[in-house]
Amino acid sequence: MKLLIDIGNTSAKLAIADAHTMDIIHHERLQEPWPNTLSRLIADYSVEDIRLSSVAGRDPLLLSALADLAIPSTWLTIHHRHPSRPLTGMPPTYGVDRYAADMGAMAQDRDHTLLVIDAGTCITYDLISPQGQLLGGVISPGVQLRLNAMHEHTAQLPLIDAAAQIQSFSHLMGHDTPSCMLSAAIQGTRFEIEGYIRHLLPTHPDLHVFLTGGNRIEMPDDIRSRVTFDPYLLFKGLASM
Repeated sequence: MKLLIDIGNTSAKLAIADAHTMDIIHHERLQEPWPNTLSRLIADYSVEDIRLSSVAGRDPLLLSALADLAIPSTWLTIHHRHPSRPLTGMPPTYGVDRYAADMGAMAQDRDHTLLVIDAGTCITYDLISPQGQLLGGVISPGVQLRLNAMHEHTAQLPLIDAAAQIQSFSHLMGHDTPSCMLSAAIQGTRFEIEGYIRHLLPTHPDLHVFLTGGNRIEMPDDIRSRVTFDPYLLFKGLASM
C-alpha cells in the first residue's frame, strides 16, 4: 500500500492507495499529531511507500516523524516525470498540487484535451493538450476567499462560512445580506467555471473536464464536454509517481 499526504493551504489530508490498481481505499483529514497518524495508518494498511505533496513548506514535525520510519518517502516536485507521458510547458513556479492533480487526470485520459479544475482555497484551471503540453492556466479566488474578502474590505458585511452551504445553496438572487453574498460567491464561482468550459469548447471540442477540490460545484446538464468529478484526483496523481 501507498500512503499519500497532501499538505494544502488550510489543512493536511492523507489517503491510502492500492499499490497495483492505484484505487483510493481510505481518506482522512489530519486530526492528531503526525507520529500518531503515521504509525496508525502504517500499521492498519501495511504501508510500504509514502508520497507527499505540499504547498505550505515541509513541516519539521512531519520530517522528524518520517525520519523515524524505515519506509521510503518521496516529496513530489514538478521535475518528477509522469510515467505515461511528460507534462511540458510548466513555469518554474508551478504548484506541486496543480501538478499532482494534472498527473491524476493524465493517468485516466491520455487521448483528449484536459481541463483540470481544482476548487479549493483558490480555484486553479490547467489546460493540457493530448500530447501533454500545458497550454495555459488560471488562478482565481475560491468560494470562501470571496466571502472573506467582502468581509475584510468592508465595514459592515459579515463573515460567512460557506462550507456547509456550497452544495445546498440554489438561489440565483439573495434576499438579505448573507444570501446576497453567498449567491455572489457560490453562483459566481459556478458561472466562472461554466464560462471557461463554454469558451474553450469551440477550439477544443474534445475537451474532458476534471473537477476536484473541497468545493464541489455542479455543472449544468447542457454542458457538451465530458465532465468527471474526482475528489481524489490529486491523490491519484501522487500514487502514479
